[in-house]
Amino acid sequence: MKIFFVSLGCDKNKVDSEKVLDFFIKKYSAELVTDIKDADVCMVNSCAFIGDAKNESINYLKYINHIKNKNCKVVLLGCLAKEYELNKNNIKCDLKKICDYILPVDKYLYDLNSWQGRIFEPISFVESLKISDGCNKNCTYCIIPKLRGVYKSNTIENLYNEVKLLTMSGTRELNIVGQDILNYGIDIYKKKSLPNLIDKISEIQDLKWIRLLYCYPEEIDDSVIELIKNNKKVLHYIDMPIQHINYKILKMMNRRTTKENIMYIINKLRSHIPDIVIRTTFIVGFPGENEDSFNELIDFIKEVKFDKVGCFTYSREKLSASYDLKNQVDEKTKKYRQKKLIDIQKKIVIFKNIDKINKEYEVIVEGFNPKNKMYVARNYKNARDIDDLIYIKTNNKLSSGQFVNVKIESFDEYDLIAKIV
Repeated sequence: MKIFFVSLGCDKNKVDSEKVLDFFIKKYSAELVTDIKDADVCMVNSCAFIGDAKNESINYLKYINHIKNKNCKVVLLGCLAKEYELNKNNIKCDLKKICDYILPVDKYLYDLNSWQGRIFEPISFVESLKISDGCNKNCTYCIIPKLRGVYKSNTIENLYNEVKLLTMSGTRELNIVGQDILNYGIDIYKKKSLPNLIDKISEIQDLKWIRLLYCYPEEIDDSVIELIKNNKKVLHYIDMPIQHINYKILKMMNRRTTKENIMYIINKLRSHIPDIVIRTTFIVGFPGENEDSFNELIDFIKEVKFDKVGCFTYSREKLSASYDLKNQVDEKTKKYRQKKLIDIQKKIVIFKNIDKINKEYEVIVEGFNPKNKMYVARNYKNARDIDDLIYIKTNNKLSSGQFVNVKIESFDEYDLIAKIV
């Protein structure tokens, strides 16, 4: 059986995709092919977090049906398949007409806690470690708990063995991912255990960088701050989704924090770790967001000056608790607010980049860009695929995964230009 595989969505989905492929390769001696026309089966692991993600998955399914050979079977996996099972009327497409099989996420043919290994990029210097699945937060705009179920942690032993295999294959940077990583272990160890896990995998000599992604602000306590501050392999970087700052909007979102608590955590992080990079995301256009609450969010962003910001417009999902809320915001207003927020953050980034000129950083080389004839790299401030880049001017030959020291010379909006030190 020859499989053509497409993984859509975030790094958490990519790890799931690898598990599915691992099952088919080991149990059925399946072969992974890169040309869909050679495939007996085409599998699409879908994302359904917001409307745009669902549309991307549906459009890709239509596309592969157009280019595949007539005998190739199309299999839909993942969150869109689960949502279709729960609420077919929410999908503006009859998936059964374009898919031969629909396999919801909770019917994947693998065991989360027994799998070890990687399929994509077997020699990759940066990988994601998915330490948990599911979520117990129940934010009103989110359908992940319905699609993925309750919070489930993998064991420290299994995760340690997985990282050992990754580093043996060349991985040097590790992104710790999960829907809510700071509650890791609460289900199996009856206490938050992320510091224990990180301390354990830090023992692996070849692992150089550990990056923490998806940390709810209300879960950041002294143990997390001490972990980032004192563990030499943990980067001074944290992804802390805030979503909004207005008290009424936060309460309607079922976010379990307040503006005062968020400010307290930000100030504490910066006072204990002065060079920390804080990345966050916001949702604009949530039901009930008026001009006053939006302007409060804008004032907050101007005051705090985050290093990295992502902004989404509210996506009205039928399975979400917020679907029937009153005072829905029209799409034109959502887009306007999104653009305004992004424009303000862009100015903040430019001022921060000015401050980086003549600063020196250790960077990891990503590869070579033939268009500008410069090497592409990242430092601790930049997570792969979601943050800006550093371009290196040099006549030296560099290798992907290589660590070098550079000095920043200039910038082009978000991206930095550097030379080898």
